[in-house]
Amino acid sequence: MSNYSKNDSNNVLTHDMVAKEAAAMLVEESQFIKSINREREKEFKKDTQGYKKGESVRIKIPPVPIVTKGHVFNEDDANENAKERHVTLKMDTQMFVALQFGMAEQALTMTKFKERFLRPAVNSLATDIDADLLKRAITTVNNTTVMQANEIHPLGAWGRARAMLQRNLAPSSKRMTLLSSEITNRIVDPSGNLFNPTAEIAKQYKEGYIGRARGFEFVESEHIFRQQTGSHAKNIKVKGANQTGNTLTLSGLSNGDTIKAGEVFTIAGVEHIHPITRQSYQVPLQFVVLEDVDVGGTTATVKIFPEITPASIGNQLKGNATVLASPANEAKVTFLMDSDSLIEQALCYGRDTFASAFVPLKVVEGCAGHTVNASSMALRVQTGGDWKNDFEGTRIDVLYGFATIRNNHGARILAS
Repeated sequence: MSNYSKNDSNNVLTHDMVAKEAAAMLVEESQFIKSINREREKEFKKDTQGYKKGESVRIKIPPVPIVTKGHVFNEDDANENAKERHVTLKMDTQMFVALQFGMAEQALTMTKFKERFLRPAVNSLATDIDADLLKRAITTVNNTTVMQANEIHPLGAWGRARAMLQRNLAPSSKRMTLLSSEITNRIVDPSGNLFNPTAEIAKQYKEGYIGRARGFEFVESEHIFRQQTGSHAKNIKVKGANQTGNTLTLSGLSNGDTIKAGEVFTIAGVEHIHPITRQSYQVPLQFVVLEDVDVGGTTATVKIFPEITPASIGNQLKGNATVLASPANEAKVTFLMDSDSLIEQALCYGRDTFASAFVPLKVVEGCAGHTVNASSMALRVQTGGDWKNDFEGTRIDVLYGFATIRNNHGARILAS
């Protein structure tokens, strides 16, 4: 096999040259990747041999502390305040795209090679990665509002989304919204007077940047996940009182019903409370289903966010409270989206709502290639062959992980 990683006097393209170009292009073509937190890549130890699927880091989430009244130290409150939560960012996804990189392609200039072979390959890879990350992100977000056809103001839904983030004490800086061209056409007027462009952000998003409004930077993306809802009845209720935690048992279902991850519902009598003062906002708390459910009877248990954490149990205040009290038995459950529907949506979020990490893969023994582990992106370009069958192939690989850090620091806007 030819050792393409060593250049010669004819300036043949090499794996390291291609890898560096591919890394830069991948970030440029991925709207979502460059807008979320990737600081956890630093927590993976530097390893010149590369990583394997399954490696992970734990991301700690500080609690929302209880404020104790009076001058007497309360040990129970202190213990509650010390309970950190965490999420795991696991390297669980590998994707690659085949690349034409034989002797004829290596003889091209980088400019010609990029346009004829590298850019189409990287565009396809970036599209699939961005779409995968966006699906994993948007289906974990509970805050949801509907963009009505008769909105008084075209950006009214984004005003409501902003209010949702404010109620959850989400940081106000670096807020983004990604939306499809279909939704863009509904909100962008011919004069563009609704938006104030931000030069610095516009430089980062060479394609798709619309402008700033309602505290968000608007960027168009065709990778946004369209929510597919399940097939289930409307007369669903809570089965059993005093339920807490990240699961909820429901009744009123039928054998064969389905509930899809990403569906959002409210529960009668359960209101959204301020995370610190614990006063009710007097609006229903929205829950999102985190995993698909296939119903095998008349009841089912669904995994949800946020967890049901009453403000107090007995006389003890509870940290990270989400509700004043657990839902009542047979409280009505109302899904926001119609059953058996495919729904267009936009995603609003801050930089630290989600986290992703891309880590290097080692070049397989017996192959020629190069791994890039730059600040912008980590990927591998390698060529391997089968001498018995006279075949040789080249591929670009990425290994990455994703985690939602604070689900309620995001908001979804559904197109009606």
